[in-house]
Parts: sequence; C-alpha cells; structure tokens
Amino acid sequence: MVMETGSVTQAGKLLYISQPAVSRLIADLEEHVNFRLFDRRKKRLVPTVEATLLYNEVEKAFVGMGRIEDTAQSIRSLKQGHLRLLAMPGIATLLMPRVIAKFNQQFPDITVELESRPRLQVVEWIGSRQYDLGFIDLPFKDADVAVHASYCVEMACVVPRLHRLADVTSVVASELKGEAFISYPKGTHIRFVVDQVFEQPAVHRQLKVETRASETILNMVNAGLGIAVVPRFGQQSLGGETLRFIPFEPSVTLEIGALVSANRHQSITATRFLETFRSFMDASENS
Repeated sequence: MVMETGSVTQAGKLLYISQPAVSRLIADLEEHVNFRLFDRRKKRLVPTVEATLLYNEVEKAFVGMGRIEDTAQSIRSLKQGHLRLLAMPGIATLLMPRVIAKFNQQFPDITVELESRPRLQVVEWIGSRQYDLGFIDLPFKDADVAVHASYCVEMACVVPRLHRLADVTSVVASELKGEAFISYPKGTHIRFVVDQVFEQPAVHRQLKVETRASETILNMVNAGLGIAVVPRFGQQSLGGETLRFIPFEPSVTLEIGALVSANRHQSITATRFLETFRSFMDASENS
C-alpha cells in the first residue's frame, strides 16, 4: 500500500492500522531484507530501486496466487479436467458412448478417455489406480477395488427381424430349442449368466460362434448366423431397426458395477460422471 500511495498515513487507513504500525512494518521488512526500501521526500515516501524490484516480484507472486484461485474455481465448477474410464467391451461400445454424450452436454470442457478391456483387467487397472472409474458385470472380489454403485440390466434374446419369434412380446428358454446360437466366450461371467438360462429347462442350442464383444454378436445376428442373449442396452445403440430384442419370461438380469480404487480419493469429475451414469441407467430402466 505504501508503494501505491506514497504515504504511510494513507497506507494505514487502507490497511485499517495506525501510522506507527505501518512504519514499524517497513522497518521490520528493511531489517529482514537488509536494504533500504524508501526515501522520504517532501513528506512522501519514494521507493528505492531495490524496493521497486522487490515489489515487482511480490506482485507477480500475488498474480500467481490469483491464477491458482481461478484454476481451483475452474476445477470445482468442472470448467476443466480429464476423466479416465475403463469398461468391459460390451459396456464400452454399446453403453458408454451414450452416457458420455449426456455427460458432455453438462460438462463440455471435461475431456474423457475411454478404454475397453476384459473384466479381470478392468479390476486390476482400477486397483492400481491407472483409471478413475471402471465398469464391469458383478460380482467380483478384490481388496484394492470397491463397488461404488451397482445397476441391474435386463438381458434380452436378440433375433433378426424376419425370425419366427420376431413378433412375440416375450420368450421362454424352451422356445429357443435347436436354435443356432452366438455366445460370449467360456470362462466369462456373462457367459455363465446366459448359460444358466438354458440349464434348468435343459434346452439344447447349436453353439455356432463365440466372441467377447457384444457389438460383434449383434452384427453376427444381423448377418443371420444365429440368435443371442445380450444386455438390453444394446437395443438403443445398435440394431434397433433390423433386430428384435425380446424380454425373457421370467426376467433374466445382469448386474453392472461402477468400480473405484479403494485407496484413492474420488475426484469431483468422477463423482459427477457417476451421477450422470446413475441418471442414465434410471431413465433407461423406466423407458
């Protein structure tokens, strides 16, 4: 304030302290830096060259602090940031694009990175804190990973539009006896869920092709290679015009989990994405 006003009295008024207190602060600073800061000329304080140099550096520091606060505010309001997502292939290709699009509408300045990996690798990479959020089918066990939230997804039988079952409103497993079938690979959890549908009624299927990606399965059904059972969210992403997604009776469901590292603080950006994901899943369930 003394630099700006040239007056100890004026500086004291602006700082709400007494004139002797300002003089004492100047004397203390001069003692600390070990050089003179002001010359008194005609009842005014004129800064020395050294004082001007010091003031310029201090001003830069204050500008820097201002920028830090601006950046912090920008981060808090999601005006900048980066989010790293990891998901199983089906979730990454059929579900995540629509969720990310909704998130982008709310927070257009956040960049999103999406990686597709098998289930066990998603768990491993989230546990090692390489990504912010992971999405897989449940259940699983890993001490380094926590399930932030879970979502129930209905499974559906997908058939070509000209299939004999294309116009039914629901289907039971026994109606698929002898059908050519496209399946997820052995050893995957989703394959276990689908196989259980046909085990109790002992329905025989002709297993034609195995593949990990739900998108590939839908393309194969569309090509006439067979039918399949997939998560219902694929209906809005691919094949809605040429394929029919038929609910099972009774309902067959798959549980999807949003994973976070058990040893990592959840970022503001990740929290907002999880809110968007839940909102999207709730809307999809009610549609």
